[in-house]
Amino acid sequence: MTFLNTIPLIGALAALLLGVVILTNRNQNKRARYTLSLIVFLNAHNLFESYFYYNDVTWEGLGLSYLHYHLIGALFLLYTYFLFRIKVNLKFWIAVIIVFTVARLIVLEPIDDDILDTATSFTPELLSLIADNFLSIFLNISLLLLAFLKIRRVSFVVNLTNAEKISYQWLKRLLLISIVLYIAIFISSFVSIFDEEEWLIYFKIESVFNSIFSLSLVYSTMRFPVFALHGDFRDLSEESRKKYAKSSLTPEALDKLWLELTNIMSEEKPYLDPEYRLNDLATRLDKSVHHVSQAVNEKKGVGFSDFINQFRVEDAKKLLASGRANQVTILAISLESGFNSKTAFYNTFKKVTGKTPTDFIKGIESQNTSQD
Repeated sequence: MTFLNTIPLIGALAALLLGVVILTNRNQNKRARYTLSLIVFLNAHNLFESYFYYNDVTWEGLGLSYLHYHLIGALFLLYTYFLFRIKVNLKFWIAVIIVFTVARLIVLEPIDDDILDTATSFTPELLSLIADNFLSIFLNISLLLLAFLKIRRVSFVVNLTNAEKISYQWLKRLLLISIVLYIAIFISSFVSIFDEEEWLIYFKIESVFNSIFSLSLVYSTMRFPVFALHGDFRDLSEESRKKYAKSSLTPEALDKLWLELTNIMSEEKPYLDPEYRLNDLATRLDKSVHHVSQAVNEKKGVGFSDFINQFRVEDAKKLLASGRANQVTILAISLESGFNSKTAFYNTFKKVTGKTPTDFIKGIESQNTSQD
């Protein structure tokens, strides 16, 4: 067993372990966490199969990892959207992924599994397999590059400390490393076509690149200061909170911003969108997220999430008091009020009012009965 044969196993075990750590790390950004863990698990699967293949271990499902090879770039882009709370047309991306996956299956289905070992010339089947491989790699490179460009345009809630800036640079470097690695895989695949005697060595080198990608991905992401993107002032360190004292926002400008902000909330009711974020409000006001966050905190003494949840609870109270609860379920009311789940609705409603929605309804009914 050579060194190149064992690297995929090392990378796969590390990715599997770290994927479990990410999956079980309970933070609020579930979609980002689940997407990242899926990326790591898919790469672990790919590395496990590479290890089995290089060491002549055969099993029924060997080769399935090739069918999801094109998903890394797309999932990484979605992870970037979720992590930075950027609005994304999820249905569109799911449709793109499904269409491309189905197209690959149609192309690959008639191709013999042993074609790489048995082909002696560039047959149509082999050319189709090569074209599919290059197209998948190119797609990954393109979407990783798009994710990098998205990250470069992100606005932070506060200025980062030097240590936080270093951590932030890790994520950008990760994407650059990933792009370089996939370009290297592209070149390696291309060179292997013209070197029939050593093509397996090139494939083993690709596994080394995939192992580096997996470890770099997890290490970099675990170091990233996610708190600075969520817009919750209370989650910031004491040093970061003091930065508000140096804000360029004057008291007069703060009052004006607060008036504009509350008018938008009361008239447009953007909080009815469960995915509404601080960045969305800052864009609507054409202000920096730093200033919007400062206005909310100084005027209400809460973070942005609590701020918009108060509006949602008030809307829910009106719906419950109007008898709407007799027509639809409480889950429907929670969704109409801008909450994304019944659990979040119950927890927030009780936090704001001191009562559960059910107790609130009973109180309204009791009040109506006494008045009659």
